[in-house]
Amino acid sequence: MNLLVGATGFVGGHLVEYLFQQGEISKGVFRKGSHLKIMDATGVQGIEADLSDHHGLHEAMEGVDVVYNLASPMPDSDDGFLSTNTEGLLNLLDVAAEARAKSFVHLSTLDVYGFGAGHVSPEDSFKPANEYQKSKAEAERLIQEFSKKSSRPRVTIIRSAKAVGSRDESFVVPFLRMIEAGRVLLPTGGLMSYSHPRDIAQAMYKSALGQSPTGASYLTKSFDATPEELARGVATTVGRTVQFKRQGVFSSSSFPKYASKQLKASLRIDEQPSWKELGYVPEYDLTKTCEEIANWYRKEPWVAESA
Repeated sequence: MNLLVGATGFVGGHLVEYLFQQGEISKGVFRKGSHLKIMDATGVQGIEADLSDHHGLHEAMEGVDVVYNLASPMPDSDDGFLSTNTEGLLNLLDVAAEARAKSFVHLSTLDVYGFGAGHVSPEDSFKPANEYQKSKAEAERLIQEFSKKSSRPRVTIIRSAKAVGSRDESFVVPFLRMIEAGRVLLPTGGLMSYSHPRDIAQAMYKSALGQSPTGASYLTKSFDATPEELARGVATTVGRTVQFKRQGVFSSSSFPKYASKQLKASLRIDEQPSWKELGYVPEYDLTKTCEEIANWYRKEPWVAESA
């Protein structure tokens, strides 16, 4: 039995679908007001609880072998990064240990290296530059401390490149809105690494099933591309001809503030030797990702309407 914390989020929804297709039985923790469409469609048992709710988490943890933690406020929100990513995480780890769960997989991000890093490797030091990045880096430190004190659950970290795919409101929806308008305005940015959420789901699933030592972390991606290559790929696949312009002095980005900074930072990694140990082989390249986005958009054309 799996427990997904953050199951109603962008990557969480794809993990729900991935586990369902693997024949896995799952429960999902959600907060009041969350959209439960994907959980309902895949038969996931929903349990309303908060990471600060020790009793609610105990109830949710009953019969659980694997915990997938994807809970984190959005970077542009004011929803309490530190409390969720530190106090909430520790509470979840404690409850998982008390329930004797076997495995705990935590989703982190390449952004812990900071936006000045450019090309990153596992040996590089974290240099978080804002409160969101600091809270994610602190979460990893707390997990490492926990792994030294307790052998169960076995904890692993997936440090993913920027997630991009269907239902992504930070990159994909703004791209689609600009594509429909016939003009894409891009911040200055170079080659960067992206992860399709289905590949993130694969990495998390294989991490849960594997035998890697507790406290192990894995850097993962699906493919590399420039923002323009990604936008052109989506536009071509949905059959639109658009103009591409760079963000200038008198223009502002159509992307959320944090997403615009991600594009400018262009964080990237190479293929990792640890992928073989994990059994991770990315299924999505640029072309397949653009096709997946286009297929979703054809079913949900309203996403390009103005907010």
